[in-house]
Amino acid sequence: MNWRLSMVVATVATLFFVLAACQPVRDTRTSNAPVDKTLYIGPELVDCVGVGPMQCMMVKENPDDEYQLFYSEIEGFTFEPGYTYVVRVRVEPVANAPADASNLKYTLIEIVSKEAVAAAEAANAAAGAALEGPTWQLTGVADVSGVVSATPEGVMATATFADGRVSGSGGCNNYSASYTLDGDSLTILPGPMTMMACPEPQMTVEQQLMAALGTTAAYEIANGELHLLNADGQVVATFTVLEPTSLTGVTWVATMVNNGREAVVSVLADTTITALFDAEGKVGGSAGCNRYFAGYTVEGAAITIEPPASTRKMCAEAVMQQEQAYLAMLPTVATFAIQGDELELRTADGALVASYRASAE
Repeated sequence: MNWRLSMVVATVATLFFVLAACQPVRDTRTSNAPVDKTLYIGPELVDCVGVGPMQCMMVKENPDDEYQLFYSEIEGFTFEPGYTYVVRVRVEPVANAPADASNLKYTLIEIVSKEAVAAAEAANAAAGAALEGPTWQLTGVADVSGVVSATPEGVMATATFADGRVSGSGGCNNYSASYTLDGDSLTILPGPMTMMACPEPQMTVEQQLMAALGTTAAYEIANGELHLLNADGQVVATFTVLEPTSLTGVTWVATMVNNGREAVVSVLADTTITALFDAEGKVGGSAGCNRYFAGYTVEGAAITIEPPASTRKMCAEAVMQQEQAYLAMLPTVATFAIQGDELELRTADGALVASYRASAE
């Protein structure tokens, strides 16, 4: 009898543990839960480019960090230029956010502090107000003999000064450098740069621009044109303000593409590669032979393109190789930049995937 009772108890205990193991486990993850953050907001809005041209706040999460462009809005917060803010915000994920919108929602909890910019800081901001913020397009650069020549047609080199760093395209590669500003005195210290090889005259212009930045000692702005000057007061580079084109609703025609072998080459003669981004998160166009289409998402300057599908027409071997390389590179795109009527798609490492010019049609 005791033996039978022991068997029953053992069986009941076994069933209990089996049933317990089958119960659903409570999901304790909080990755999608709202979080509260403290943000430090700078005193001025800065021109920036999302899906189209816009103005962004400069924000950082720690007092000692450098300000970063903030492409979102803070619900319940009204920005007033000339003041620095410390605010508490609630950050919540947004489900199924549109392609041209942030996937995070920021809501004001409280304004911890609001302080007028100090006089010295205001003077420095005023001194650099015209220099900082806009994207400047290179119009001329000095050669080794010091003669400034117009930038060749088809070469797009830029500089954007903001928060102590100047960055842009040298005509082929992306660059970044630090700078110090004191009145009209300007010193630029070279920094990191990608190392993509491009054809002439892009490489020569890039080398001349990097040399000009390194010798800059001052700047002047007259009639909307920026001049960088060396220690002798000679002009080493000239720029004009670049007004960006919207990413969407424009037919972008590729001028240069990555061949998948760490080189950027011109699009083959008698072929056309295009990209049209719509507001619903779809991109498509001609890959040189076939039509292609893919989904994409954008947040600020970050962009993700899904692996594209395409039609199956056959063309000449060289055209097909170009097309295959272009389509294979699209999913590696991580950032985009629009400078005037020029669009660049780059990888997370800064390698150029493709550059385009907005169609005049």
